[in-house]
Amino acid sequence: MKVSFLVIFFISLIQVAEAKSLLVMSYNVENLFDVSHDVVNGKEKKDWSFLPKDAPGKKEACLGEKSKHYRKECLDSDWTAAKLELKLSQIHDVVLHDHELPDFLGLVEVENPNVVGMLAKKLGYEKFEMTDSPDERGIDVALLYKKNKDIKVISRTEHVIPVDYPTRNILEVEFLIAEKYPLTIFVNHWPSLANPDSWRIKAAEILMNRSQEILKKNPTMALLAMGDFNTIDDNNPHPFKTVLLKDNFFSDVEQTFMNSKLVDEKSKKAKVPGTYYFPPKDQWNSLDHFFVNNTLLDGKGLDLSVKSFEIYSPAFITHDLKRKSYEGGQKNIKMVIAPKRFVPEGTTKESIGFSDHFPILVKLDYLDTHINKKAKKVPGTY
Repeated sequence: MKVSFLVIFFISLIQVAEAKSLLVMSYNVENLFDVSHDVVNGKEKKDWSFLPKDAPGKKEACLGEKSKHYRKECLDSDWTAAKLELKLSQIHDVVLHDHELPDFLGLVEVENPNVVGMLAKKLGYEKFEMTDSPDERGIDVALLYKKNKDIKVISRTEHVIPVDYPTRNILEVEFLIAEKYPLTIFVNHWPSLANPDSWRIKAAEILMNRSQEILKKNPTMALLAMGDFNTIDDNNPHPFKTVLLKDNFFSDVEQTFMNSKLVDEKSKKAKVPGTYYFPPKDQWNSLDHFFVNNTLLDGKGLDLSVKSFEIYSPAFITHDLKRKSYEGGQKNIKMVIAPKRFVPEGTTKESIGFSDHFPILVKLDYLDTHINKKAKKVPGTY
């Protein structure tokens, strides 16, 4: 008797949920300029201090500076390709020293797509978006991001802050994460503290109004605002208290970290007191922030990992500052471990420094749900 065998294949579909996270970094890199003079829409940018000493037109432009201090600084400066390469190398070391390449890297104080492209290539990014602001020095913000199946760009735009002096635009980029979670990221560099508090109020209102507009169209949108907000506690009116944090629309991630019962006291005490140290007042300030809306705090999809927040301050990007103080007629000396700021005159990795800001980091957790196909062989006979 002849026996034949028939093999039957059964395909089973199994839904798999894989836990993943996105690493986000915000970093004011302090004056990342290329070595070419920028002319945008026929208007020259005041980037003379970050050009080679013999750049055409530099001497004449420097002599036209009203401030004696800035005039001398401009004339003495000699920003070269070799120094730029050192600067890029320093930023590379900070971003990748203790972490993998961030999924999103928000940059503050960058000049143009040329120099951001140089940094992106050195770090390993293929994609970035940046603003084209009216700032007279040519300062802008940028967002670098990984190119993979979980990060899809939907749109980008930028928002002008209508104040009396040209300042940096707010960058807005919308993403879809894992084909499921909508996320909009804003990168900010608000008017400096030398300007009236009302200017930062205006920036806060622009950010808030746009955020509310987005949520009206899509109530499930996750919002993350990052960057240098140039805001300190004694600002009055205060742009966080009176605008961003009003009615709990946004939450400050650093404060959420400090108030969370999920974070142990040892971690809270170990946190650096700020992202920027102001020597004249012996004062730490948190100028750099993450703000998130409730969608990133509700535990329903793409969510903030509160415990992951960090003001990143490894020893190699710090230096010791000796501070004098007088209390009760006594002269006291104390040491402050502060950011090792960028020194354009530096010609070595040791002398050129890094930035006057520490970067900040946080993770966003999510579940990547996908279908896993499995085939089973079942022999049969007839």
